[in-house]
Amino acid sequence: MTNPDDHAEEHPGHGWEVEPQESGFVAFWPHEEALTGSEFSTAIAAWVGSEVAIDAIETDDDAIWAFGVQIPGIESGLVIWCERSRDLSDGDRAQIGQSASQSPWVIRLQTILSSDEPAEEYFMSVGLLGGALPDVVAILDVVTGEVYPRARIDRDFLAQDAAPVERLLWRLGRYEALPDGDTTLVLLGTCGLSRCGIPELELVEVPRAHSESGAVLLHTLAGLLLENEMPDPGETLEVGDDLVVRFQKVGDVTPCVNPTAAGSEPWRVQARDHGLSEFALPRAVVCAEMPLGQFRSLWVWPREVVERIEAGKAVLYMTQHSVRSTERRARATWVSFATAFASLIRTGNPRLQALARAGFTVQAPVPGTSGDRIEQSWFSVQKIDHDALTVAVVDQPITRQDVGPGSHFTMATSSVTDWRVEIGDEMFDPDDADALLLAIDRVREVDGAQPPQTGAS
Repeated sequence: MTNPDDHAEEHPGHGWEVEPQESGFVAFWPHEEALTGSEFSTAIAAWVGSEVAIDAIETDDDAIWAFGVQIPGIESGLVIWCERSRDLSDGDRAQIGQSASQSPWVIRLQTILSSDEPAEEYFMSVGLLGGALPDVVAILDVVTGEVYPRARIDRDFLAQDAAPVERLLWRLGRYEALPDGDTTLVLLGTCGLSRCGIPELELVEVPRAHSESGAVLLHTLAGLLLENEMPDPGETLEVGDDLVVRFQKVGDVTPCVNPTAAGSEPWRVQARDHGLSEFALPRAVVCAEMPLGQFRSLWVWPREVVERIEAGKAVLYMTQHSVRSTERRARATWVSFATAFASLIRTGNPRLQALARAGFTVQAPVPGTSGDRIEQSWFSVQKIDHDALTVAVVDQPITRQDVGPGSHFTMATSSVTDWRVEIGDEMFDPDDADALLLAIDRVREVDGAQPPQTGAS
């Protein structure tokens, strides 16, 4: 993966008519007594310093206090208020966790993120709630549904080396067909990009078997578009070496979609009726560079690009912001990755050891490459010895044809820019560090693994 700065075309991107949407956060207050307005304003002033401006504003019947807050670094300001926690469904309780779901009070924050620095303002908003109010047990991103428990708030937003992570700005959903529709095809789509002033992205009628590689493409595109101009409808963007996609409006693509498939007009009507509000926002369909058909042009998903990603034959562009963000996430959670790997290796159980060496992978620059075009590739971890890794090549690197799959390298752990773990049908990345350790404990229990042996992994 490489930097696209020399390849990005400048496009105005005005044809999508996107008005930045509000970002909302809910902080869960666990005490029986509500936080008072005076306590809140004192806490915010102490956290931010003398440059904060806090003004009481009129509240509705549910809020016991509300303030408009202006702090340096957040252009639009914040509206923050306190109200009683609402009744939650069983699904919502499971999503936010026990301590948050039992909290009798919530503190809500709304803001409009700057289209120039959305990741930075997002980082500051969550950090403000979590830092000024240390008793908060979790914070919910209302737009994406992401929940940050207190441990993650402290690690990802308040730690000395914490920094903005653009991937938190959106989530990626996989949407199914209507009843009696083609269940082998799915729609992949983002939710959250519209609050950054760009349309939500989607791939339509993607075969389920290609959904993971399709997700890689959408995540890559989202990162590129946050740092580069959004192409106008009908225009193209180069996402990697000889990899081009075209953006189309939904109305230009839905006539090409099977009426029972996810992404058809009947499906979108039902999606909006069932509360999927992201489908009421401007959306850009990511298509192949050229349509199919000689007599009737059909805009379809970018099969060639996705299949090259899946085959490991795609060098995708990656913004410097993306590289720094994933690298920070990987380093902040590296102890969890290494602990999980060692926990399986040290059992002495050949099956669990094979699971570790096949399922624990890291992303890092391909050894022996340098200059402006450094390829990032994935390697399976064979051994961790303090600050050094022994790894095996997973897919043939594009920039080093002399290195085939299975080739071994030794590299420093400091070169790792991302990691992931696959255990059965479950996939874990740095955002799932705590869940990974729990999953490893379950695997060891099922296998009847003995306590870890001593020695290096």
